[in-house]
Formats: sequence, structure tokens, C-alpha cells
Amino acid sequence: MSRIAQIDCFRGWMLLIMTVDHLLFLPFAYLNGWSDITYGFAGYVTAAEGFFLLSGLVSGMVFTKVIENKSFKYARRKLWYRARELYFWHMLCFISAALIIFCFPTITSDWAKNSYMTEFVESPITSLIMGAFFSSLPNLLDIIPVYVLFLIVTPYILRWLLFGKFKVVFFCSFILWGLAQLRPQEILLNELKYWYPQFPWNFGYFEIFAWQFIFILGLVFGCYLVKGTLSIPKSKSLFVISLLFTVFMLYHRHSLSLQQAMLLQESWTSISSLGPLRLLNTTALAYILFRVAIQFPDYFSQRILIYLGQHSLYVFAYHIIFLYMLTLFRTQISELNFFVQMIIFGCCLASLWIPAYAHSRWRARKKAVVYIPNTNF
Repeated sequence: MSRIAQIDCFRGWMLLIMTVDHLLFLPFAYLNGWSDITYGFAGYVTAAEGFFLLSGLVSGMVFTKVIENKSFKYARRKLWYRARELYFWHMLCFISAALIIFCFPTITSDWAKNSYMTEFVESPITSLIMGAFFSSLPNLLDIIPVYVLFLIVTPYILRWLLFGKFKVVFFCSFILWGLAQLRPQEILLNELKYWYPQFPWNFGYFEIFAWQFIFILGLVFGCYLVKGTLSIPKSKSLFVISLLFTVFMLYHRHSLSLQQAMLLQESWTSISSLGPLRLLNTTALAYILFRVAIQFPDYFSQRILIYLGQHSLYVFAYHIIFLYMLTLFRTQISELNFFVQMIIFGCCLASLWIPAYAHSRWRARKKAVVYIPNTNF
């Protein structure tokens, strides 16, 4: 099926926002205060939620068609091939990060202050080996493995949806999300560290049982969109309520006075376990953008962002390796004046189009290869 430009545009936006956030958190210490503005751009929502939802949506749309037109086995084979491709890029990013830490121990020793980096900095080789089995996932290297696991189970979920088992899928997914609020991943991690402290255990920042819910929501929408049975209410009152709720969450996220007047428990807005208010905030924003995209399709058709979104995996992998390399120069960057930092910051964002261009050229060259039969008898 042909690509939907709006989805690629949203992907491009998410990649750009995610890179801005990571740049501000890691190498650009002098501009760190800016992260309060960009991180949580629409309340208690980050680019990660959008990326997981869009990935589920695209997978649901594409592979529902594949199952209907080909077969379940063919779709499973294609999805598992895609999972292997993502695994390859995960290991490439991991090896690159481990080499950086191994080659520059005096510089990267400071990274151990981050709790999600401590074990990686102290034992990069062991972490690399365990990272191949998703049991030691430091900062930034914990996202692709989640996608790999989700893609492996995607064909089975789509088959249930095509058999009309929506309620079963939704109920099971919701129960897992509810269990994730108890932080089972964190409990397991503490137990393993207690019994086997010699290993650098680290399951990453994202509670996988929580984040599967938003991915599966995307799968459901994608599947039923292709089947023509998707029914999303177009109520003006629902749109207004979603808009007001999103604006309120945005104001609460960035207003210290409102935060003090209306305290929210950390678990309600937790990004790790995808807390209830964060999930509602994400759902409300997704509904608003869906309605706007339907009503005004030209609003999300910027070619430069569509181009970026069409090569999302390669841009994302590049941004991980690039951030690890650039963070080596965090001290030097922080000593530069504001104007120079902004120039470097802009160049970093512009460099995202390099892997997109490289992949588009490689794909075009691959398509241009013409098979010449062997005539030597």
C-alpha cells in the first residue's frame, strides 16, 4: 500500500523533537534549562509516546493488508525479518557506544552519574554481551529493543483482531498496563541485582508492559482503518474537552505555581510506567491531531519532515551514535558562548537529513540494479 504522507510528517516531527530533547539533556549543558520547554511539548507527553503510537498504527495498516492479501505466515515472516533488521541496528548502536566508552574511559567516567549509565560505564564489554539479550540496556539504547519485542508479537495480535477478538486484545493489553503501574520491571531488576550483583542488570527506562498498550492501540487503529471499520467519534464537544484537557496539562507541566497548588503524584504522570494522566494526555492529543489532520490535510505535509519520517529507523540509529560521540565534548561545548552553541545545535539537527539521504540513495541504487542472466553455457 502507498505511504501516507501525514504519518511520515508526524514521524519526522517526532524525530526532530526527540533529538532536540536528547541534545539538551546530554551534550548541551549550557542550554539545559531549555529542556523544560521542549520536553513535554504538549503537557505530560513526549515524542516517545507519538513514536510508539505511530509505529503501531503503521504496522497495523501495512500488515493487516499483508495478512489479507497474502497469508499470516508471510506477514509473520516479514515482521520477524523487520525485527531482525531492528536488532542489527540495536547491536550496531550498542557496539558503537561501548567502543566510545572503552576508548575514552577518562571522559566517559563522568557519565556514570546517570543511574541508567553506571553499569555500562563501569563494565562496557559485559553490558554489551548482556545487551544482546536485552538484559542490560543503558541510556538511549533501551528503545529499539522494545520495538523488536513488539514486532515479534504483532502478527499474532493482528490475527486476533482479524478474528474479531478486539475485546480480548484490548482487555489483556489494559490489564498488562495496569500491572505495569506496580513497576514489575523495577522489582525484577532489584531482585536480580540482589542475587547476582556481579552482573550489570539494566532493563532500560521503559516498563514494557505499560508501553505495549499504546503500541497496541496503534495496531488496533491501523487494522480497523484498513478494514474500513474504524469508528472514531467526530463530536465537537469531545474535541473541545480534549483540547481543554491538553491545554490544562500543558500549563500544569510548565507552571510551578499551578504544580504547587495542584500536586500530582509522580506515578500519575510517570513516563517510565506511562501513568494514567500521561496516557490520557497522549490520547487527547492524538485525538486532536487526528481531527485536525482529517479536516486540514495540508497542515501536515511539509516535505522536509516527510522525507525524514520515511527513513525513521536509520535517522534514529544515527542520532543515538551521534549523541554518544558528541557527549564526549560536553565540557568543551558548555564553555562556548551562547551564539556558538546555537550554531552547533542547529548543525546537529540539520545532520539528521544525512542518514535519510544516504538511505534514500542506497534504496534507489538497490532498485536500479538490473539482473543480467548468465549466458555462459
